[in-house]
Order: sequence, then structure tokens, then C-alpha cells
Amino acid sequence: MEFGALQPQARQVIALSIDYLLKTIAVVTRSIDGEVISAVVYLAISQANLRALFGDPAQNLRHAAFPANPSDIERQPVSVLAVARELDLPYETTRRHVGKLQSSGFCRREPDGGVIIPSDVSRSPAAREAMEEICRLTLTFVTSLSAIGVSAPARRRPVAPDLRRITSREAAYYVLTLVKLARMAVGQNLTTALLLLAIIRANALHLLANEPQRLAHAKGASGLAAIVPDTLRRPITTHALSREIDMPYETARRQVGWLEEAGFCVRQGKGLIVPAEAMRRPEMMAAVLANWVETQRFLTTLGQLGVGPVQARKGLDRSA
Repeated sequence: MEFGALQPQARQVIALSIDYLLKTIAVVTRSIDGEVISAVVYLAISQANLRALFGDPAQNLRHAAFPANPSDIERQPVSVLAVARELDLPYETTRRHVGKLQSSGFCRREPDGGVIIPSDVSRSPAAREAMEEICRLTLTFVTSLSAIGVSAPARRRPVAPDLRRITSREAAYYVLTLVKLARMAVGQNLTTALLLLAIIRANALHLLANEPQRLAHAKGASGLAAIVPDTLRRPITTHALSREIDMPYETARRQVGWLEEAGFCVRQGKGLIVPAEAMRRPEMMAAVLANWVETQRFLTTLGQLGVGPVQARKGLDRSA
């Protein structure tokens, strides 16, 4: 089943999207040896640096391969304030994370006060390893979506022999868009949104591996009414949650407290779940719908590059 109108798989798609988002951010976090928020700030800086350049489809394709790395002069510096606004982070929080990236050599402040991710950083061995891992995650995501009947048309032959850089770039854009959707759904900061996503993933991702349960909860009003009952959700402790997304325990504990007060999560035994009641909230339903549209765009873009289910399976087989 190809994308078009909203389909019953909408909730399964968002479960896979959340898993993909969190795994991709984890790869970036490890590559900069930093914190999860620093990783998102890093992605936002990189996107802002290259937005004008890659607004030209020809330039975007010219930089498809890993070695085809835009030079520093081609990168547009971005102010810390602009990054803060893009991520809806407090300015001081953003400045602190940019400072950490700068002191570690992962970004550089330019004479005009803006910051860039230097080209030598994005072609380093660590960047190459992260890029290849993100590409593998993307291929897995495409095949996982195909397994539940969701795909987009794809070229038989890729548009270039090496698609690693352009694929990881499109992945970063997709992840940043999903982060924005999560912030809008929660109505709070980036940290809180990421924690909510991690709880949702821990609670229900296991159901995708169980075909009878997966099919049972795919049906309903476009898949939105078939919400997993609380009894099937696997709780996760705050301690496990902080480890899972590499966040200080005290930070996670404070933000979880806000999520509980706002009714987004509740205690079940020793752990936390996002209950069915919270999943039915209008803002959460809107996020499911918006994710469906954004995932359609992402898969369509990958398909135009020549990355579809068939090519993704072949790529995973080669890297195995």
C-alpha cells in the first residue's frame, strides 16, 4: 500500500518514526560525545548552515556522496538566537550547548557572530561512522514501514552511486521536523518532548513484533481509534528512561514530574506509561496525522533518490 490518504497504519507509523528519531539522535549524541540536547542543536546548526545551498536541487544532488562535503565558505552562519527560536529553546540553554560544541571543536563562531559546523568536522572519521549508521537506520526504517504495508514509489536505479551524505541529510531534516511536532504536541520544551517520545516507545514498540496484536491495533477509524490499552503497555522507570536517551537523571525526573502533572503520563507499578486517555488528546491525535504527512514526504524524497524497500533490503544485506 503506497501513501496517499491517511491509512489504518498511522499509529504504527508513528511508533516506528519515534524509534527511528530517538536512535538517530542517539547516533549523533555519541558522535559528538555530548548530551542529547547538544545533538539536536548540532543538527539544527548544520541544517541552517546548508539550507540556502541545498535549496538548489542540483547542489543537493552534487553533494550526495560522503566525500562531496560543502566547504566552509558555502555554509551560511546562523546566530545562537535563531537556533534557539528554531528549537523553541531558551536562549541561555542554547548558548550553553553551542558553547559546549564550540569548546569540543564541533562548531565554530564566525566573525559575524554566527556559528557553523566546519567542513572538516563533517568529514571526520566520527562523522563518517555516524553517517553510515544513520544510513543503516534509514534503510531499516524503510523496510520496517514496507513490512506493515507502507511505501512510496522508488526509482529502480539510484540517482548517484553514493547516496550516504544526501540520505543522512534528509534523515536529519525528517528528525528535526518530528522533534518540532513533538514539542507542539506537548506544548513544552525540547527535553520534555524527547522524554515523552521515549516513554511512548518503551510502552508500545514491542507490539509491532507481535503480528496479531499489530493487526488488531491497526484497525479502526484510520488507525486513530485503535489505541493500545494500558494493560498492554510496558512501563519504563525514570532511571531507565534517563539512560535510554542519555539524559541526567535529575533532569529526567523533573521533566517527568511535569508530564505527570499535565496528564501525559501516569505511574504503573514502578514505571511510567503514556495512557490511552493521553493518546486520545487532540494535540496527540494531531501529531499522529502530521507525522503521517511528514513520513509520506520523507519516503517520497528517498524514493526519488532511488531508496525504496527493494533497494533498502539489498543495502542492508550488503552491509550485514
